[in-house]
Amino acid sequence: MDRDKLHREVLRTFDNACISRSAQYSGRAGFVPLADVYFQEESRQLVVRFELPGLTREDIQLDVEPRKVAVRGRRTFFGGDRRVYQQVEMDYGDFERQIRLTVDIDVDATQATYEAGILEVRLPLVAHDPHKQRIEIKIGGES
Repeated sequence: MDRDKLHREVLRTFDNACISRSAQYSGRAGFVPLADVYFQEESRQLVVRFELPGLTREDIQLDVEPRKVAVRGRRTFFGGDRRVYQQVEMDYGDFERQIRLTVDIDVDATQATYEAGILEVRLPLVAHDPHKQRIEIKIGGES
């Protein structure tokens, strides 16, 4: 086997190992981003923070529904020519994470920022107009 062919084979093997390492943990290629979710009382917002280092804003897609936040995208492995890795610990490939919410949020007022590898999504709660209402109590077959 010539040197260039061997070099390409080593790079291909490392590239495949980077993608398949994640599959060991998630059952599929790619990875699942870590996330924190908390309620900020003063602003009455839910805040979801996704850990997504090494990506650009264009690598990330964010979808928000009244009770769900979903982030997806792809982190590309840049093996490149003339690189032979001794160790690869970062996750590469497609990713997706969905967070189900226990309250309704205002989708139209949602804001997201991405800085230093953290995607922060601010989700204002839906402003329900609290009101008191007397409910008539019926007996048996009354209509």
